[in-house]
Amino acid sequence: MPSQLPCPKCGAHEFHKSHTRGYYEKLRKNLFHQQPYRCHQCGYRGWISASFLKPRKTLKDRLIYLFVLLIAIFVSLLLKNFLL
Repeated sequence: MPSQLPCPKCGAHEFHKSHTRGYYEKLRKNLFHQQPYRCHQCGYRGWISASFLKPRKTLKDRLIYLFVLLIAIFVSLLLKNFLL
């Protein structure tokens, strides 16, 4: 995953998410909304804001989600009335 931040150890810009290890890291991830990551080049493991690694949902994405949800509700109501 390309990153704008360089690795503190080697300066590379390629990271991937790393799994949490143990309860402390899971707690840190959930409380502070941070994600462990690992450098592809040197293997350095650190923490970064989870919002930095996840693409933000745009207004277009939210509108599409809302539209699909409304269609699903409409179809379920039609089927309910049709089957009764």
